[in-house]
Amino acid sequence: MMNNKIRAFTLSEVLIILSIIGIIAAITLPATISNYKEKVLVTQVKKTYSQMQNALKMYAAENNCSDISCISDLNGTTLEFNERLFKQYNGAKFCNTNSKEKICENISIKSNTPFNNGYGQTGAADGFLKPYFVNADGSAIRGVQYSSCIREEEYNVRDENGNYVDEDNDGNLDTKIITIDYCATIYIDANGTAKGPNQFGADIYRFNIVSTGKLSTITTQLNDVLTKNKLNYVPYNLGVNIKF
Repeated sequence: MMNNKIRAFTLSEVLIILSIIGIIAAITLPATISNYKEKVLVTQVKKTYSQMQNALKMYAAENNCSDISCISDLNGTTLEFNERLFKQYNGAKFCNTNSKEKICENISIKSNTPFNNGYGQTGAADGFLKPYFVNADGSAIRGVQYSSCIREEEYNVRDENGNYVDEDNDGNLDTKIITIDYCATIYIDANGTAKGPNQFGADIYRFNIVSTGKLSTITTQLNDVLTKNKLNYVPYNLGVNIKF
């Protein structure tokens, strides 16, 4: 007679297999989730950037302008600049001055890598304040109008570690003056200010409308998104003591 008994797993063998599966999942799942979140944010950044470009081009076309710089009015206000830009977005919501909605909240923008606030702590690289309007897809936009395109601005001098320099130890920080040539600035937050990381190279990008009528960005992070489908940033928390 042939032995028709079927070989089955014992309970201990099943538990071992489940443990192995659990370990593999614990190792691979965080990376899978992280990659998925990055792909989603990359898509959002591309979309928000494209919408902003289209808005500037539409305004120029509607007003018979030779380039996108006509949306910038050196005699106008930042509010008026944002109102002109806002009208080019269908379904967008304007954030009133006293709005307490989370999508309109103030934020500080972190650098794409840990940024020294000048006193040995991680700090913000720029101030978004609150968005002037939020698009229908949740992305946030803030424009800034300047009174001149070519101007000088004063900055505090930093050493190679990012700390403020006070060579004479008189309590007054050393400063330098640089010349800049942009008429207006536009910040985009691809997933809105209510969501993190609120950081350059991740969800936030800054663009300047320069005096030649072009749109420029001073960083390479956007190029990584557009050409490599990769975000370029290092997560960090604000206000952490760190040696730079």
